[in-house]
Amino acid sequence: MPSKENGASHVSTSMYFLASNELFKSEKPYAFRFTLAEHGLPSSIPQTNMKMERRDDIIIDDIRGNEKMYTLEKNGFEVITHTSQIAYEDYYEPEKVKSYLQELEEVLKDRLKASHVQVFRYGLRKRHSEFPVSTGEAYEYDQPTSVAHVDTTPEELSKEITRQYGEEANSWLTKRCQWINIWKPLKGPLTDWPLAVCNAAVVDKVNDLEAADLLYPDLATENYQVYYNPNHEWHYLSGQEVSELMVFKQADHMMQSSLPGVPHCSFPNPFTPKGEAPRESIEARALVFYDD
Repeated sequence: MPSKENGASHVSTSMYFLASNELFKSEKPYAFRFTLAEHGLPSSIPQTNMKMERRDDIIIDDIRGNEKMYTLEKNGFEVITHTSQIAYEDYYEPEKVKSYLQELEEVLKDRLKASHVQVFRYGLRKRHSEFPVSTGEAYEYDQPTSVAHVDTTPEELSKEITRQYGEEANSWLTKRCQWINIWKPLKGPLTDWPLAVCNAAVVDKVNDLEAADLLYPDLATENYQVYYNPNHEWHYLSGQEVSELMVFKQADHMMQSSLPGVPHCSFPNPFTPKGEAPRESIEARALVFYDD
């Protein structure tokens, strides 16, 4: 339950992590992101070789009022204030949302002193009123993710650069590049299933993260699944507003000594007022390049 200690809010909640498995010493974790039978593959193939463990003892600190203490350089994440020029309904219009994505490119370029920024993908999530209870049918929109993960690996980032730039990729691969995510609610203040981020400075690259393959009908990508570690420090921004961007790093393809990608996921929030509308959010992914 929520508690107050030394003026800071702490939420005690649940989260899912990758369960340890001796199998991973000889077989890479994987998960098919489509129904095998619908694509002519035998149903005898396991959909995944991963199992998740639920932890009900996760403490998430509220950084409200202390946002400036956390930075991309020191912690792998920070809050940036930006008021978009597009209206709520425009986020659901693919052509109109491009204006918001262009705004993000300028925000990141200015904040990180980057030479080039390209938002290459975005996604909308709109929680069904019955989630996390399954309705038995496919949801119209993606739902909040309650499994801790990092969206990519340094190796996968290099592949993404190749996918995005094709024949010009070699020149881009000579530059330092970061994969940066930008997350915000579409309506605020948000308390329903908010985003939690883990302080990257306390993440053990070797022991906390496990590279896994995500298999789609036309693409195989790699991300990091996360093992539970009691030393992890989880944070969120209570009552996050539409103008408050949670910006967090996922990979840096040329700086092996830099902070790892930020584990993140959403969580059931006991602070959520009764009757609050289900969460709606947008997350964008950007390639951020530097000349030096």
